Amino acid sequence: MYSRILRLIKPYWLHVSASIFFSIVNVLFHSLTLWLSASFITTIFSNPDERAIGAADQLTQGLDLNERLKQMTSEYFFSGSQLDALGVLALVILVSYLIKSIAYYGNKLFTGYVQAKVVLDLRFLMYEHFLLQPLSFFQNRRSGDLISIAMNDILKVNQALATTFQPLVIEPLYIIAYISILFIIDWKLTLISLLIIPITALFIFIISSSIRRKVVRVQTQLGEITTRFSELFSGIRIIKAFVNEGNEKKRFGREALKLYRLMFRQIMLQSLSLPVTEMLGVSMAVTLLWLGGVQVLEYGTITSSDFLRFIIILFASYQPIRNLAKVNISIQSGVAAASRVFELLDIEPIIRDDKDSLELKDFKHEIRFDDVTFAYDNSDMQAVKNLSTVIHKGELIALVGPSGAGKTTVVDLIPRFHDIQAGSISIDGTDIRQLSRSSLRGQIGIVSQETILFNDTVYNNIAYGMDSDQSQVEEAAKRANAHDFILELELQYDTMLGEHGARLSGGQKQRISIARALLKDPSILILDEATSALDTESEKAVQSAIDALMRGRTVIVIAHRLSTILNADKILVMDHGDIVEQGNHESLSRAGGIYEKLYRLQFADGNEKGS
Repeated sequence: MYSRILRLIKPYWLHVSASIFFSIVNVLFHSLTLWLSASFITTIFSNPDERAIGAADQLTQGLDLNERLKQMTSEYFFSGSQLDALGVLALVILVSYLIKSIAYYGNKLFTGYVQAKVVLDLRFLMYEHFLLQPLSFFQNRRSGDLISIAMNDILKVNQALATTFQPLVIEPLYIIAYISILFIIDWKLTLISLLIIPITALFIFIISSSIRRKVVRVQTQLGEITTRFSELFSGIRIIKAFVNEGNEKKRFGREALKLYRLMFRQIMLQSLSLPVTEMLGVSMAVTLLWLGGVQVLEYGTITSSDFLRFIIILFASYQPIRNLAKVNISIQSGVAAASRVFELLDIEPIIRDDKDSLELKDFKHEIRFDDVTFAYDNSDMQAVKNLSTVIHKGELIALVGPSGAGKTTVVDLIPRFHDIQAGSISIDGTDIRQLSRSSLRGQIGIVSQETILFNDTVYNNIAYGMDSDQSQVEEAAKRANAHDFILELELQYDTMLGEHGARLSGGQKQRISIARALLKDPSILILDEATSALDTESEKAVQSAIDALMRGRTVIVIAHRLSTILNADKILVMDHGDIVEQGNHESLSRAGGIYEKLYRLQFADGNEKGS
């Protein structure tokens, strides 16, 4: 999974190459400084007789790589007195650290750029992926979970890249450099020291698996917490109206406590990783200290200066190993979060355009339903079954029926918000699945009871998705009876509406929505009774705007108030996903069926007063 994260880096290979170059420079000069410092120390503290014997051996024997490097170091850096050698060492360290600092900055700059771009790409992929999904994708998932994955999980991936990308490049280089030097000094002791690697790797593998599982549970629980907050913000009016703050607090407390326990278990494991790895390293170092000391003191198979150099570099090598252990913890968190991100990204949109899809340039004749059957995902019940009807251009068609009859589902099938399982829906003789979705939806305008406005200006909400100028937007607002109240707003058409249009009343929101539909000028109009939730005064203003919107179009109305569809050309009465009655108001009201019953009930409840 981490390799899949790294594949996102591929477009930025030049920046990665520059980062690796700076890392190599950093490691080389750090290793040079360490070698010279160790050589200087061993030169000062080594036995004079040992130095004399070593010099005699060099005259009589072939030099191995270790001795050659020591000789070169002495000739180029420590050829004078010890005081001269100290001055040279100080100067070399100063220059080395200057170059190291420049290389470190270059490495951080390029890795930081790549990290930020990868996270930007991942967020964009997620947002684009959401846009491509059908309505059923969102209906089957909680918004809190989706937001948590898009924000929290990608943030985890971001943190993993921030803490692992640079160490994964530079720490292995340090380890390779140090181990190479250790092999040069004494290959036998180095082989013994490498025994820690499989032991540490086994421990890291065991603890990593557990950390990854716990991170997945933590991220899942974060989705629950996000959902709780989302429900709080959207339902605060109901919570307060039913005086249910106490129960909501307990409900949230249970979820928050569960998250705390999961997070604490994750912290316990993460905290265990470093000390155990460190103890394994120290144990090996102490073992080598003993074995090497015996070789120096008892057998003389290694000089004291070489052993001192070996120990200094060995202990230096444990720092990058410790850093890699820390990196592993971040990798496990990133992999667990990335698994949820990629699991979501791997869901293919089930509604796609055909490769040879056609463009619907104009609606000319009819919309035809032929034996249409549709069922929602994970549902055994058919929302629409064997539905057949024809809607002619210019007609006003009304869909009525009890709640759950399938009215909204039918109108959602026309713009392909869902795809049918059987039968066909055609426009002017062409199956809508053969049409591009953009051209199909471009012919359709929708005004629903639940008005959707964005946290943007009035102008941008009306001109949403359209390339329109100020005069066209204002003309649409006038026809929707919205222009006058817009002029009373603080910044008029530049006024920000707030989340869900919070600065407007219900009637004002509807008129903005109607202005948006008027500006689009669609051939086919779908209305989900836009006035049913409004007061009488607002309803009159909105109904007047709707009358202007309906003029000269093919209109499909989901009717909640039957008084609004008395003049419909055709009324389709639905029940359990099928059309059980059809006709005009007069014929249906005399038929004694479902429509007549619904109409009589509304009159009895007084719902038809003057509407």
